[in-house]
Amino acid sequence: MSAIEQHAVPRTMSDAEKGVMLAVMAHLVWGGMAVYFGFIRHVSPVEIAVHRGLWSLPIAAAMVWYLGQYRDVLRAIASPRNLAILVLTSALIVFNWGFYVWSIEVGRTLESSLGYFINPLLNVVMGYIFLGERFTRPQLLALGLAVVAVLIQTVALGAFPWLGLMLASTFCLYGFLRKTIPVGPTQGFFIEVAIIALPMLGVQYWLASHGEAHFGATAFDTLMLMGCGVMTAAALMLFAASIRRIRYSTAGLLQYISPSLVFLTAVFIFGEHLDLWKMVSFLFIWLALAIFSVATIRDERSRRQQIEPV
Repeated sequence: MSAIEQHAVPRTMSDAEKGVMLAVMAHLVWGGMAVYFGFIRHVSPVEIAVHRGLWSLPIAAAMVWYLGQYRDVLRAIASPRNLAILVLTSALIVFNWGFYVWSIEVGRTLESSLGYFINPLLNVVMGYIFLGERFTRPQLLALGLAVVAVLIQTVALGAFPWLGLMLASTFCLYGFLRKTIPVGPTQGFFIEVAIIALPMLGVQYWLASHGEAHFGATAFDTLMLMGCGVMTAAALMLFAASIRRIRYSTAGLLQYISPSLVFLTAVFIFGEHLDLWKMVSFLFIWLALAIFSVATIRDERSRRQQIEPV
């Protein structure tokens, strides 16, 4: 072995590799929240949503200060349009948080994972409706398979899977609205949790005054509720740091980590019943996502080849 090989400098991670690592960590946190919320099923979804917002605020504020983005925050809230949209997105994210926790408490975690699997396909529909984007054949095929999956779920459940679609639609609309304003993810999240902080304090006061609050009742409940906000903010910060380092197609593939973890949690930890019809519906969804992902990767490679000089 040569002297150069003996004293080789350790290879450092590229920016893209760091991005993948950060994105995986973010999705692991998001996926792991189902288990976390399972420990506090006795706490109402409303109170959990309250503390997700309240304890996210100091962390988001610290990140804005650390990154020197406070001037960006002031510029963002100076625009009435930006502020109005952020008020709307803050409401959407609170509803999404509440419905997700409620799905775990009532034993419908499988349905919530279905909703988050469907979310990328709803993004395509949103682009068609509001941005005039055209469906490609693979996208139409994927959407058709997703519709079949929802119909199968309807038969299996004996009712329309409104909870999963509610989670998917609120998160999809949230992402779409956030893309319409020139506000970064960290600054935007800080403004959103600042907007909802006062109403959430009011809700917490109401719960406490009616003897329905768990915060402060025991050390376990108090720490777990505080941890809800820490996990929420940590996942968002990790994701925000990753998205600037990785390609769109890579981010699209990695986003299936969290609903997959939720699916596995529902079946193997919470013991939710997965009958044949539900399994078939998920197989249709996974096939749709495979077609959608392959088409997305192919289209992105084609665009890069057109941009790169010959």
